[in-house]
Amino acid sequence: MAKFITGEELEKAIYDIIWDAQETLLIVSPFIRLDDYFKRLFEKHINNPKIHFIIVFGKNEEDVSRSMSNSDLDYFKKFLNISIVYVPNLHAKYYGNETKGVITSINLHDFSFKHNIEFGVFTEISILNQFTTTSDKEAWHTCMEIADANEAVFIRRPVYEKKMLSVLLGKNYIKSDILYDITDKFYPRISSNKKTSVAKTLKDFPESLELGSEPTVRPTRQEVEKPRIGYCIRTGVEIPFNIKRPLCDKAYKSWAQFHNLNYPEKYCHMTGKSSDGKTSVGNPIL
Repeated sequence: MAKFITGEELEKAIYDIIWDAQETLLIVSPFIRLDDYFKRLFEKHINNPKIHFIIVFGKNEEDVSRSMSNSDLDYFKKFLNISIVYVPNLHAKYYGNETKGVITSINLHDFSFKHNIEFGVFTEISILNQFTTTSDKEAWHTCMEIADANEAVFIRRPVYEKKMLSVLLGKNYIKSDILYDITDKFYPRISSNKKTSVAKTLKDFPESLELGSEPTVRPTRQEVEKPRIGYCIRTGVEIPFNIKRPLCDKAYKSWAQFHNLNYPEKYCHMTGKSSDGKTSVGNPIL
């Protein structure tokens, strides 16, 4: 049952969500600033690869460090199974784990917790509501859709030992690998002038890796040395051919505001020819 909370009750609910997470910890907050207490809560999970920690932050396109400092980002990078996503037009706030969540006005910011008057609606999964639709389930799914649709900044995943009986005996954790890190793009003061041609999202990355696993299809030399050229279906500029990513960075950011797979676009992703509105992100090729 949903419950309106504020003051110390709201703070405690969020602290409990962070501390009690067992499988997934989802935090959606445009502004993030950590003090020592927040770090003590998070550090309970810092060496636990079983918890997928998802952070969605946003705002301040001209200076992302105003939304989350580079030092706080570096702190989060230490976690063994983490996804960090940037959403430029984010204003919503949500905190949730696999059993409870809060839709709220409060940012994950030490000043907000110490000084602001904030509200929230708390929901906890129980035997009575686990099979029914609740406001928290809808909030969770909406936040995950936002995370999936927007640009990943940093991805780190656990690597497990490949075993024949892993389903029965469990998997042995070996290490964690950084799969993606475009911090330089978002924090220009430390930039090494690296540029990414196509934005990547959570859907581009596996939930975990197996030690010694290999691609099932061997690439050809031509595919590696001369990657296939595609075209942005909105602007027509050249980009790597990928039917799952048929938009350039700028066009993708515009499209992600509405996330309409069927919105008519101008060009064919394969040929670059005018499509007269017959292509879309859901159908990028004539």
